[in-house]
Amino acid sequence: MAGLVNMHADALAEENYLPSMTLDSYLRNVVPTHPLLNSVLDFERPDADEALKRLFATTTEFDSDFTGRGDSYRRAQRDASVRWTGARQLLQLAAPTDGAEGTVLDVLGGDGLIARALSGHPEGAEVNLSILTGDLSGEMVGQALAHGLPAVRQAADHLFLRDNTMDAVLLAYGTHHIAPQERLCAITEALRVTRPGGRVVLHDFDEHSPMAYFFSDIVHPNTAAGHDYVHFSRELLAGLFDQAGTPARVIDMYDPLIVAGYTEDDARQRMCEYVADMYGVRSVFDALEGPEARWRLLEHCFGHEKYLASLPGEANFTSQPVVYRANGLFVAEVPRVAIVALAQKAG
Repeated sequence: MAGLVNMHADALAEENYLPSMTLDSYLRNVVPTHPLLNSVLDFERPDADEALKRLFATTTEFDSDFTGRGDSYRRAQRDASVRWTGARQLLQLAAPTDGAEGTVLDVLGGDGLIARALSGHPEGAEVNLSILTGDLSGEMVGQALAHGLPAVRQAADHLFLRDNTMDAVLLAYGTHHIAPQERLCAITEALRVTRPGGRVVLHDFDEHSPMAYFFSDIVHPNTAAGHDYVHFSRELLAGLFDQAGTPARVIDMYDPLIVAGYTEDDARQRMCEYVADMYGVRSVFDALEGPEARWRLLEHCFGHEKYLASLPGEANFTSQPVVYRANGLFVAEVPRVAIVALAQKAG
């Protein structure tokens, strides 16, 4: 907590860093209760004051449904297991190769979905990691803290962490929200806080993938804040890491949404409800007549046949939304395929 006295004297410390919580209160009352936060945070980094001023002036679409889809998104994320398949793979990529315990900064961690999925899933015990959740949205970070998770509000291009403090950094589930002119800086910051030999993992959806078209064709015209963001390509990902001085390997990753129900219709309905809330497009689903029409929308938007055929290597992934039996339940699975850059910081 070095420098807390100076921060306390600064007017910035009296600004609301989180909803109904000043920066001073966060530093005094929250940080000391989380050993991980206490050991890595640094709010006196060069240009930290300017970064804080920008942060305090920022409203994001994930703050609430009035600013975009924050409330509905958090409602969907109550079940952290829906995205466990992808989250597990990302954490396995981030984990130290020798199986030792490690710490991961989840830069775009929202309300702590990945950390909650890790602690709540039976397979989570296989991943020997501690997660520090970060996010730009104060509402999201406040919710992560309410879940008992160590969390920090910060922008991806200016992390309030000391150099070489994390075993890995993960940028996932929203990397396209980082403005194109800030992406190189975000990668550079991720590498800065990663220990030598540690990994940076960046996940997004290819600009020509069904997910990118779902965002542009369905989410953008039907949500309060729109979704006018530029997605990545393999070439762009590789080029950014080359510019940052740490080459990355780009791979394809199967990252489905998986929801269970008691009947086939129940599983389909639950999946439609999840997608409607997660992406803030309930109005689109409500305008359709009946569950069959809603499921057909998922089949139309999330069909991956052509995309899978275009991939440089063979990808044995599910190509269409399906429902199947598993463990006495009906399971609805909606395919998503992401591109992931994996880079290792020089030792």
